[in-house]
Amino acid sequence: MNILKELFTFIPASKADAFSLSNDETTEFDVREEKNVEKNYVSTNIEENLAYIRRRYNIPLNDDVILREIALKDGRQAFVIFFEGMVNSQAIDDYIIKSLIGLSHIQDADFDDELYKYFTTHAEVTVDTDMDNVAEGINFGSCALFVDGVATSFVFDVKQWEHRGIDKPENEQSIYGPQEAFGEMMRTNTALIRKTLKTEKLVAYGVKIGSVSKTPGVLLYIDGLTNKKLVGEAKRRLNAIEKDYIIGIEEVQMLVEDRRFMITPQTYATERPDRAARALTEGRCVLILNGAPRALIMPSNAFELTHSASDDYLHVPFALMSRIIRLLGMFVSVLLPALYLAITLFHQEIIPTYLLYSISASRENVPFPSLLEMLLMDISFELIREAGIRMPSPIGSTLGIVGGLILGQAAVNAKIVSPIMIIIIAITGIGSFSTADYTLGWTYRILRLGFIFLASGLGFFGIAVGIVLYSLYLGSATSFGIPFLSPSLGIKKKAMTMAIFINGIAKREKRPGYLKTEDSESEPPISRKWKVKNKFE
Repeated sequence: MNILKELFTFIPASKADAFSLSNDETTEFDVREEKNVEKNYVSTNIEENLAYIRRRYNIPLNDDVILREIALKDGRQAFVIFFEGMVNSQAIDDYIIKSLIGLSHIQDADFDDELYKYFTTHAEVTVDTDMDNVAEGINFGSCALFVDGVATSFVFDVKQWEHRGIDKPENEQSIYGPQEAFGEMMRTNTALIRKTLKTEKLVAYGVKIGSVSKTPGVLLYIDGLTNKKLVGEAKRRLNAIEKDYIIGIEEVQMLVEDRRFMITPQTYATERPDRAARALTEGRCVLILNGAPRALIMPSNAFELTHSASDDYLHVPFALMSRIIRLLGMFVSVLLPALYLAITLFHQEIIPTYLLYSISASRENVPFPSLLEMLLMDISFELIREAGIRMPSPIGSTLGIVGGLILGQAAVNAKIVSPIMIIIIAITGIGSFSTADYTLGWTYRILRLGFIFLASGLGFFGIAVGIVLYSLYLGSATSFGIPFLSPSLGIKKKAMTMAIFINGIAKREKRPGYLKTEDSESEPPISRKWKVKNKFE
């Protein structure tokens, strides 16, 4: 009922929904309110700092917390604290403890300044007086140093923990193009993008999401290209997330999208650095979160979700054929079962006579009605697919063979289902596997069930009603201020053609107009200048 109300009645937009992308300047702000939280600052008394750290980190109850007390040459006391397994122990020994023990006597008046300049031989060090900030650094794999008589703490970036290397993409495979995929290390992921773009205009705006976890991330955009209002809105939404723990970027994706229960994703998560880099050059924003092997591209639209990573590396005829096949697979996976039910139940006159005899003969001994038969086979196929994903790889492939061949053949021999139904479900499953985005595959599966029920009750008319309602629903949706069906709404015909089909790389002079980038030209009208005849020849 809420969906129908949104489609056919006027609802005034709230402040959160009123954002629209334009070229106007925007004021950046942080929507998080300042809370009256008691601040704890570093004391000049080493005993007070030591007692506070012991109490905050439950020492000695915490087994992986290392607290090492150190005595300087002049008798001054100090200590370092870090988590075992998250730091480079050799760097702590060489650049912190050994240097601190060998430090000569320094006058009290100049101690903290001299300590920072001459002792801190490690390159990445920050000085902070807020205990909460110091604890945040320790929790993220840094080592904190406290010295008696100094009202600041030195936080050394000595992170080193086990992680995956750079592997090949698993879900967005492509024969052509780079064969690198994002990992779980944030800085490794940003380096992969910087290695691709190689420009100082690429800005990495740091964010921390989760009031307890404070998961670090970066919002990437190209200064002078990306619409400033889009950047400001992305920052506003990220900073406005109020949740204790954020583990994966998929959680952030659900928290920043305009509509929570829309079955079509409104942003795009990719595991390919080249695809994220290309999105940045088009004028989009990209979020990289520490611990997440995917980057979140904002905004997106309905057409881009059907594009594949290999489209940009293939010749136009090859890429065009590949895209048409994917669109055909989308059509088949969503509408083929519904069309079969509509034809066999309501519109038998459009079936050739001999084919109609064949279908009737195959269903002669099947005890179930067509709708129940269709649902039984569709649910069985979904069970096989889910079981294949959850099982280990060797068992999963075997399960697919057993479920698809042996059980299907047994069901036909037992007269539970008809052979034509097995064919329809098999073609539908193959079409769903041609989806470029795994999340979009879930959309097709939900839509397929909806169209099956509409077709079983109203035939072709029900399918038409479902298409109209879903189109209206997509047309009313937005993604970070752009219509979700862009560029089909109010944009030039050429842009619409490019959204469905593909143009040659030498003919992509303009960036997407609906992004309203500061620089709309991506290449000059003549990019292959070697084709221009030299007038001096």
